[in-house]
Amino acid sequence: MLKKILIIVFLQAAIGYLGLPEIMADDIDAQGIYTKRCVICHGEDGTGKTDLGSGLGVSDFSDKAVQDGITDEQIVEQITNGSDKMFPFKDKLSEEEIHALVPIVRAFGK
Repeated sequence: MLKKILIIVFLQAAIGYLGLPEIMADDIDAQGIYTKRCVICHGEDGTGKTDLGSGLGVSDFSDKAVQDGITDEQIVEQITNGSDKMFPFKDKLSEEEIHALVPIVRAFGK
């Protein structure tokens, strides 16, 4: 009996943990975060045609090949941990805020 209870508790915790970022992301001003944190490199239109973005060679989010070549999980990973061109945001944004930016990035490809 205890084993069944522990399994149920574990499953509920896992489901809650995995679903929580998307639920909480609905209450976050992702566009405001993008404007404050991302526009300087990626531009208002997501093309990366800014002075800093051009110098770094950032990806053009409006490019179909860029959108098709990256998963949502990879976008989260890039924002969280950065890359050789981009510093990480894991200490500046919450996990929920980072997840909320994925639809913003995806919208440039439509």
